[in-house]
Amino acid sequence: MCSLNTYPSAEISQGIYSKIMKMQYLLIRKIYIGAFVILEMVYNLELRFSTGIWVFGPGVERFAPAGYKPAKDIVKLIEEASTVAGLLGLEFHYPTEVNEGNVRVVKDALSTTKLKAVAIAPVLSQEAQWARGALSALDEDTRRRAVERCKKATDIARELGAEILIIWPGREGFDFPFTTDYQKLWNNYVNSIKEVSEYAHDLKVAIEYKPEDPSSYLIHGSAGRVLATILELRQYGVRNVGINVEFAHAKLAREWVPETIVLISRYNALYHLHLNDIFTHVDLDLFPASVNLLEYLELLYWLNKVGYSGWLGLDLFPRYLNAAEMVQQSIENIKTLYAKLEKVGWSKIEEVIKKNSPIEAQKLIRELII
Repeated sequence: MCSLNTYPSAEISQGIYSKIMKMQYLLIRKIYIGAFVILEMVYNLELRFSTGIWVFGPGVERFAPAGYKPAKDIVKLIEEASTVAGLLGLEFHYPTEVNEGNVRVVKDALSTTKLKAVAIAPVLSQEAQWARGALSALDEDTRRRAVERCKKATDIARELGAEILIIWPGREGFDFPFTTDYQKLWNNYVNSIKEVSEYAHDLKVAIEYKPEDPSSYLIHGSAGRVLATILELRQYGVRNVGINVEFAHAKLAREWVPETIVLISRYNALYHLHLNDIFTHVDLDLFPASVNLLEYLELLYWLNKVGYSGWLGLDLFPRYLNAAEMVQQSIENIKTLYAKLEKVGWSKIEEVIKKNSPIEAQKLIRELII
């Protein structure tokens, strides 16, 4: 390598040396800034919002069997969803919202509106045939029908390019004591999930837990119970099963959702989220952070901390409200809270947490909410 001293002029040598040193400084600075940006990108939660197409539906429930609004064609529902600023994806139930008869129409509507199909959820709870169970049904014919429905939902997911198959085991449980062979119940359920997940090997199979309703007692009533099933399935080589955490369901399970997120993340099993809110014991799917504001602030901090990179699904029940406006305000709630966390600073929040001081935590809380 040539030394600077070999140049004929000391003045020229000094000028070249200065330029080289400046270039080195700029290169180092660029590399450093680049690395910093990369670290920030890894550390910062990507706010990708999706919602269920059912949110824009008539809102049928047990207290309003005819719904709160007129039913609309699926294309109209997708078009309405596309008016929400910041909404990037949609989720569908199979076969009630998307099926073999309309999948092409749905696919075209998604393409036209530039919305992505995020998840497909097979309906396994809202028909009389599932009254005594679906994937865990003690009747083998019923169980086979449930498995086949999940497989058909998987085919629809592939057709639409969705990446997640959501399984809500709302009938997997029992209603009365001394009526159920629990060993057979669990064996049937685990075998069904295994078969479905192997068929849906290219998808994320996300189980959504809830303690009860519609069945009186659900076997997947908490995050820990789902994790037990996931770990069992991994022993059989099935590694595409995770969890869809619905905020309201987790609250019904008496969980502190930020801590639940960390627990699930320890097993790399946090596949999806359904964000909403709840007062006490009724799952009404309210605006996220409209009741449990503080918990949502900490939830967003820990989603950021564990490096969650999935979708922020909004599972809402507008009832008499304008559905698009409810989704829009829900997005704004999350974005506003996230911006507040950024303003206070991730490192500052982390330092307070590390101090393990309730006094310092109160100071931080006031800074976050005022």
